[in-house]
Amino acid sequence: MAHTRMLFVLFSLVVGAQANKPNIVWIMSDDLGAGEVGIFPGGSDHGRISTPNLDKFGQEGMKFMNAYAGYTVCAPSRTTLFTGRHSGNFHKYGLAGTDIPTTQNVLTTSEMLQKAGYVTGAFGKTAPLGSPIEQGFDSFLGQINQGACHNMYPKQIDVKNSTMELPANSGQLSRNITMANPDKYNYTIDMFQAAAETWLHQVAGGPKPFFMYLSFTVPHAGGWEEQAEQGQPVPSDGQYASESWPDVEKDHAAVITYLDTMVGRVMASLQMLNVDNNTLVFFASDNGAHNEGGHNHLFFNSTGGLRGFKRSLYEGGVRSPSMARWPGVIAPGTVSDFMWAFWDVMPTLADITGGTPADNIDGVSFLDTLKGNDQPARKYLFHTWTAKPKGYGVRMGNFKGVVNDCGKNGVMAPQMSDTMEVYDLTKDPFETNDISSSSSEWIQMAKTFLISQNLTCYCFQC
Repeated sequence: MAHTRMLFVLFSLVVGAQANKPNIVWIMSDDLGAGEVGIFPGGSDHGRISTPNLDKFGQEGMKFMNAYAGYTVCAPSRTTLFTGRHSGNFHKYGLAGTDIPTTQNVLTTSEMLQKAGYVTGAFGKTAPLGSPIEQGFDSFLGQINQGACHNMYPKQIDVKNSTMELPANSGQLSRNITMANPDKYNYTIDMFQAAAETWLHQVAGGPKPFFMYLSFTVPHAGGWEEQAEQGQPVPSDGQYASESWPDVEKDHAAVITYLDTMVGRVMASLQMLNVDNNTLVFFASDNGAHNEGGHNHLFFNSTGGLRGFKRSLYEGGVRSPSMARWPGVIAPGTVSDFMWAFWDVMPTLADITGGTPADNIDGVSFLDTLKGNDQPARKYLFHTWTAKPKGYGVRMGNFKGVVNDCGKNGVMAPQMSDTMEVYDLTKDPFETNDISSSSSEWIQMAKTFLISQNLTCYCFQC
């Protein structure tokens, strides 16, 4: 009898501990610019794109003014999210940046949460995870192949460890055909959303807290056939249909508003299921605004004026319109200037859930920031990308250094001889005034520090 009582007590303690852990939702947009969400600075001659649900999300939570994606393009950026390491250390730890094979035995953020007692689901784009079910997710529907993600009306979709045929998408499709009969075809965004909502109904209020990774493939340029990046597929142009803009720009605005609607549906589901008050929701973009598929990032001032765009080391290529909402913890309407990037997510979620992150990661927890407390400033953020021949960007405090000639003499690492541009982001957020000629001490300090960290400047998904 005493043994039975002891087991009951232990079981009760475990259940109680699980109940105290918040549910976690990460909503990822693909190539969404810092100026394309209404609550962030922006504006253009063509007005603002309508994002009422995201604006409400930010008003009810925390808006980050110095949040960064993990990289300038998709898969490497997401690699930082799932590993806690930035690209300057990918080479050191054998990370390809484009995929994480199961044979590498890399601890992913999703596996960490699974081990911490979470039931986990992934819906949408999962690159760099080639085997979501073996890499920390109990449930999955989406597209594993990153190239296939660019087809928003595919012939098949991945479900767990198999594929499901989509006969409705057979035959030759085009913008005109799918828009004429939108309900006739399977649009991937709708499928991701439906699977996510169904899963939420299954797990919400269950014995375990849940982690949902809802990874949309818009507003990334895409296609209606196997050829990628033909335009901006969307079932309808909605409120923008009568605008005198080029079709691709009407589609671009419409797909962002469509994405916004999906975010609103997630939030409504959480409220309907009575788990809203114990759920931490993040929203972010995997890199800066794109300039592909015929879309011009200047049309809507998609970067909000930040220099560069996707595939750039400047702010417009790596800044993310990130937000977080956590009732009872994050004060509504909070604006944070704390500097963080995707590789900080693993240790942050570890702090929140009691999970154990991988050893020697680059990330630091920003849980104190979420709680509204002060925390020490980040020492640095580091991104790499291709340039002449390779390049890197480093932010330390308010200053940003950009090097476009890393890799001289075959040494793929920061060197004292690197030519570094310098920008004071407080006075010059759009990086128009290179102050390197008067910043020799800062340049010396920054290069010395980076060299001491044994970082490399390899480019990934180039």
